[in-house]
Amino acid sequence: MTHPANGNVTAFGGAGNDQAAPTGPKEDMLPFAADIFAARLRIVQADIEARGLAGALLFDPENMFWLTGYQTIGYFTFQTMYVPRSGEPVLVARVVNRDLALAHPTIGRFVDIVDTADPVTVLADFLESSVGTGRPVGLETRSWYLTVRDYHHLKSRCALELVDWNGVIEPHRIVKSAEEIERMRQAARAAEAGLRAAINAVAPGRTENDIAAAMYSANIAAGSEYLGHPPLVVTGRTTALCFAMWRRREIKEGDVVLLEAAGCIDRYHAMLSRPVVVGAPQARHREAADALREVLETAIAAIRPGLTAGEVDEACRRALKARGLDTYFRHRAAYGIGIGFPPNWSEGHIYAIRPGDPLVLQPNMTFHVIPTLFLEDFGMCFSDSVRVTDEGCEPLTSFPRKLFVAE
Repeated sequence: MTHPANGNVTAFGGAGNDQAAPTGPKEDMLPFAADIFAARLRIVQADIEARGLAGALLFDPENMFWLTGYQTIGYFTFQTMYVPRSGEPVLVARVVNRDLALAHPTIGRFVDIVDTADPVTVLADFLESSVGTGRPVGLETRSWYLTVRDYHHLKSRCALELVDWNGVIEPHRIVKSAEEIERMRQAARAAEAGLRAAINAVAPGRTENDIAAAMYSANIAAGSEYLGHPPLVVTGRTTALCFAMWRRREIKEGDVVLLEAAGCIDRYHAMLSRPVVVGAPQARHREAADALREVLETAIAAIRPGLTAGEVDEACRRALKARGLDTYFRHRAAYGIGIGFPPNWSEGHIYAIRPGDPLVLQPNMTFHVIPTLFLEDFGMCFSDSVRVTDEGCEPLTSFPRKLFVAE
């Protein structure tokens, strides 16, 4: 077992030999300037010190990214980031993630987990050898990526006191910086490109896959990275089923086409949705589209600093109730957006505009306003991504607010 200097590998549980950190332009891996991440680390370490902890273990890839700029698609296997009360974070993860992790100047050390090792045992060995037993270690126990099994295994295997440590980073993600908002503006342009291409591709005889391919192609060509959630391309009666996806269905005359596009720049997302009808729309199609457009514009007009999320949500519901369509509006009016990793492109688990929510809106909060109706035989959506300004609301996405017709 070895304990090399910062920037090197520490091997536990038969993980292998120490290796030198990769050389190269580490700053290029960061989405923002290094001093932004240094300031974020100071915020987290101040909390750790104030709670009397030795450090804290992050399991959420979104929070790891916020803190260090580190992103990988390799979080489908065990990984955790140890943040000590002083010094640089340490990543404990599968060995194949090592070079990518250490290409980031914000990560000080990497602990190998080879494929024949038990990840929790490797983590416990690292904690006992490197942290000591004087202070407890905090755990992100609300994270989806810390399983119940691994939690119980770590509690029984590790000699250190382990305590819950939740909700420390998330409040700092809600109000966006100028740099974050700029990434979201770029993401909005990519989302618009994808939606435009998808609408143009809708025609009888084509398939949902044709539309999805057009959306993805334009989205990526416009600069988007991989999305935190697949976009929605659904046709016909299946549009009435929330979260149904494209499945090679052929587009037919009279179909409603539900399209929700997104863009991602440096893991920051923006989304929007517009409805399409193939052929002449029926009166109820126009009624649903008009109602949803009204709700979207009601929300944008209502959003401003000082108002609560619940008050904005109520304004949206009043607009639908006046039209007798409120029973088909079954979800929150908007959810928070920003950092996203698959399978989720939203920050809705942190903040949202929903019934009775006491959250007070502040400038530079960002939302996806997404009024949607799921009727008996079709569903429809009008949505935009927005930013709370000093005096009101600014749409980040820009696209004609109308029911599109594919002839």
